[in-house]
Amino acid sequence: MNENGIPVCKRLRSRAFYVAEPEEVEHFEFSPESSCWCAQTVTILGPDDILCCLDMCHPGRPCFETRE
Repeated sequence: MNENGIPVCKRLRSRAFYVAEPEEVEHFEFSPESSCWCAQTVTILGPDDILCCLDMCHPGRPCFETRE
């Protein structure tokens, strides 16, 4: 979730995501300062060619996938 409590896409990644403990990954919260990328495209753009960031990768975006 972002700082406003809005869910973020399960494909959104940041460096901090990889230092979280395995049991924390499901409940990982991004920092607003995080540099992010899409795990599906492996770039800073999502499959819809729009920038990936904490405020943009949320429900309503065509490529959004819910974290389970």
